[in-house]
Amino acid sequence: MARRLAEAAALTALAATAACGGGDNDGHPSPEPTETVSTGSEEDGTETPTPDESGTTSDGDETDGQIFLGSDSEEPSASDIELPPTQVGKPVQGDVDLQVSKQERTTPLQDVKGTIEGEEAEMIEKCLGEVPPEGCNLIFQYTPTQPGPYTGELTLMLADGSTITAAIHGEATEGPTPDTGPTTPESTTDEPTTDEPITTEPPTSSEDETPAP
Repeated sequence: MARRLAEAAALTALAATAACGGGDNDGHPSPEPTETVSTGSEEDGTETPTPDESGTTSDGDETDGQIFLGSDSEEPSASDIELPPTQVGKPVQGDVDLQVSKQERTTPLQDVKGTIEGEEAEMIEKCLGEVPPEGCNLIFQYTPTQPGPYTGELTLMLADGSTITAAIHGEATEGPTPDTGPTTPESTTDEPTTDEPITTEPPTSSEDETPAP
């Protein structure tokens, strides 16, 4: 009787141990849950923001000047247009950001003209008509003919007859000169001329001549 009681107590102890130890059906222990670690400090409760949360965007578009066309209640304005440096004989482009009012309608753009050092600049994109709310990039081109700084004006004519003028500045440098190396004159050697010898033969008496008596 005592032996049966001891065996029953041992079985009860084994069952309790299996229940507390956990594990799967094969007897392997269950893996411990992993903790997810978030970037930042837990003490101050801050987390590293993602690029979308930071709110900063990179804008790679660069223009050489800006012109605000104005509206009924806002005066137009224009900044100087600074063209990038170039070499004589090489064209340079000017990129101007045209901006319009966000609240009121802007007068349509009727014509654009650029003059630099007395020469008319080539207009590539005029942005004529209704300028969209997001603005428009006005593009012109100029080819300097001599080194040094140069100036000009960009004139915008609106449909109501008003004009907006922006100053143009730039500078051109001399282009690289081709390295041809020292030029050596071709040496001309005069060869002495030899006169061909002229041989004179003594006159021969003809066979028909008869000796004088």
